[in-house]
Amino acid sequence: MNLGAILFEKTRQAPSPSKDFHQLLVTENQVILRTWRISIRKDQRYIPPSQRKVPIEEFDDDSLLQTDINRIFGEDTLRLVHSIVCKDWLARLPQNVLIHLLSFLDLVDIARLGSVCRSLRKVCSSDELWEKIFLSHCDTINDETRSLAKEVGWRKVFFTNKLQLQVQMRRRKERNSAEMKRKITPAEEQIPLTFVTQSNGNYDHY
Repeated sequence: MNLGAILFEKTRQAPSPSKDFHQLLVTENQVILRTWRISIRKDQRYIPPSQRKVPIEEFDDDSLLQTDINRIFGEDTLRLVHSIVCKDWLARLPQNVLIHLLSFLDLVDIARLGSVCRSLRKVCSSDELWEKIFLSHCDTINDETRSLAKEVGWRKVFFTNKLQLQVQMRRRKERNSAEMKRKITPAEEQIPLTFVTQSNGNYDHY
């Protein structure tokens, strides 16, 4: 298969303790990861370089190759490769900048953008983005809403109408109250109660 023009190339040594050397190539047609084994062991001195390659259109589904690129070259490089594969240079922006820009889009546009590739789908469904969107539609956020968002996520909280949101927060409060009651220690439950009554000038204890 013709590799096509090289769109991106990066080389580096693997993270310690490995001494292996790696080359990452992104061409018009393929993503290629080459590895040269470096070892002081005699039986590994003449191991030929290995190569893993995947067609551009299949890279988004190759989680193993993505994991190796992230481990060797870092998350920023993986995001860059995703942006090249998606042919969407928007994904090259720093994530905090991208989230800020996406927060101004219509909800339909966010959904469409999230269907472009896995990298953008991850950003479009992130809690950071949906917290910004929620804040843009609400003047204030109380502590109960924030606690609920930690449990179910800001996206779900955003799409929950006010009545359903109140019901969920009430149920959460009741659940927390029940859990607190269950945490009462047996010693606390068995504390004897003492009643004092006065009879003919004398105090009796029960």
